[in-house]
Amino acid sequence: MSVAELEAAEIALEAPAGGLWKEASYRLIRNPAAIAGGVLVLIFVIAAIFAPLIAPYKPLEQNLSLLKSGGIPPGPSLHHLLGVDLLGRDVFTRILYGARFSLLIGVVSVAIGLTVGLILGSIAGYIGGIVESVIMRCMDVMLAIPGLLFAIGIVAMLGPGLYQIMIAVGVVNIPIFARLLRGSVLAQRENDFVLAARSVGVRRRVILFSHILPNAISPVIVQGTLAMATAIIDVAGLGFLGLGPQDPSTPEWGTMLTDVNDYLQAAPFLAIIPGIAIVLSVLGFNLIGDGLREALDPKLRGR
Repeated sequence: MSVAELEAAEIALEAPAGGLWKEASYRLIRNPAAIAGGVLVLIFVIAAIFAPLIAPYKPLEQNLSLLKSGGIPPGPSLHHLLGVDLLGRDVFTRILYGARFSLLIGVVSVAIGLTVGLILGSIAGYIGGIVESVIMRCMDVMLAIPGLLFAIGIVAMLGPGLYQIMIAVGVVNIPIFARLLRGSVLAQRENDFVLAARSVGVRRRVILFSHILPNAISPVIVQGTLAMATAIIDVAGLGFLGLGPQDPSTPEWGTMLTDVNDYLQAAPFLAIIPGIAIVLSVLGFNLIGDGLREALDPKLRGR
């Protein structure tokens, strides 16, 4: 065994396993804002998972006899905590079931963008050269188009629907993750531990996935939580524009806002309640993202 191999093995033994993440977790649980965000997200996750047990009614159950004269839905009451919609369906029930659609679409779309962005960003950052130029110029072109307009164009090309929204929002997130990971890989690939691995003949693929990516992934994780917040907003926006689920009875938060324009004065709660659900879920993910950024960024550890 060469001297370089002995030194590399000694460094590996002395490095604390999981030290960064343990320290970051400790700082994260001491961050009140991050805890508040985690509580908000946990509430919506519980609502989505246990909606059939929590909801007092069925999401598609209609009762037109509850409507006032002129078809105006009544406001919150003892039997309907958040009121009923234009077809006499319980709004509280639909909000609970809507969490399933909004969170699921957000998670899947971010997963699509994260997976493809990680692959492209890591290749561009580590290989460099013409490959990096081609990949990053494509990412620049995608970033030059406003995100929501880009998503609308993709949904218009694929056709409206839940799966199409997932793909559209995921594609919009690809260049964000790719550029972020490329920058992290560029910052890590000239570090001493990477040079030591190269000197002992470790293959490039192993260096990338075993040495560089684990140390470059933390900014991407932070961006992933923030992208979840943006994805929920984009999903609601596309649903409001009629590009979401084509079944108007689907309890998705953006779709719930589609038909309430004519009742904003008579029944404003139909717009306010789904809007509050969107705001709180986005706020939760933003708080978690900010907390993770402060916990993982060395420049902010002393704050």
